[in-house]
Formats: sequence, C-alpha cells, structure tokens
Amino acid sequence: FIVGCGPAGIAAAIDLQAVSQLKFIVFEARNRVGGRVSTDTTIFGINTSIDLGAQWLHHYRPENSFP
Repeated sequence: FIVGCGPAGIAAAIDLQAVSQLKFIVFEARNRVGGRVSTDTTIFGINTSIDLGAQWLHHYRPENSFP
C-alpha cells in the first residue's frame, strides 16, 4: 500500500511501477491528488490562482539554524 497521493506518494507509485511487477494501491483521503499542495481559484472571488500548502526552504545560514 502507498498512503497519500502527495508528491512522495506519486513518486513512490511511479518508481514501483517502473521497476517491479508488484501490484499496489495508492490511498488518498481527499478527493484530489497533491497532498498539501493545491491551487485555489476562488479564495478572493477574483479570477486569479493562489497556490496553497507546502513550503520550500531554499536557503541555509548558520544564524538561522536550530539550537
């Protein structure tokens, strides 16, 4: 079983399908794929797309590290 159809679940399913004859099922709790990543076009009532969900930390500096 693969639990979740976010980026990691989708990648796991693609990799398993490519290298194995193993049968598997992907389970997702919501009615869409993407996990925490989604785009909302109705949030402000205007015709625009707002990306919601996951965040990417792309810089590391010693002064920002955890203790």
